Amino acid sequence: QALAPAGLRLILAQVPSRDSIMKIIFLLPIVAAGLDASQLSDDSANASMRANPIRKVVTLLQKMQSKITAEGKREEELYEKFACYCRTGSSDLSASISAAENKVPA
Repeated sequence: QALAPAGLRLILAQVPSRDSIMKIIFLLPIVAAGLDASQLSDDSANASMRANPIRKVVTLLQKMQSKITAEGKREEELYEKFACYCRTGSSDLSASISAAENKVPA
C-alpha cells in the first residue's frame, strides 16, 4: 500500500472495515425477525406508528442495510481496480524503466 498513488490510498482509507459491515449485517435479521411483514411494508400507518421508537430503529436499520449494500458493491469495484493495479502495475513499471534505460545510454 505504500507504493500506491495518493488517490488510491485515500479511497482505501474510506472503505469501512469488513468487521463493522458483518456486525451490522448480523444484527439486521435479529431486529427484523421481531417484526411482522405487514409492519415493515405498511405505508398507511398513522402518525403514532411513525413516531414509535421501534419503527425509527427499523427504518434506520433498513436505510443502513441499503447503504451497506451499496458500499459493499463500491468496495468490490475498488478492490477489483486495486487488484488489477497490483497485477499490472509492477510489470508496467518494469517495462517503462527498461524502455527508458534503452533510450538513455549508460
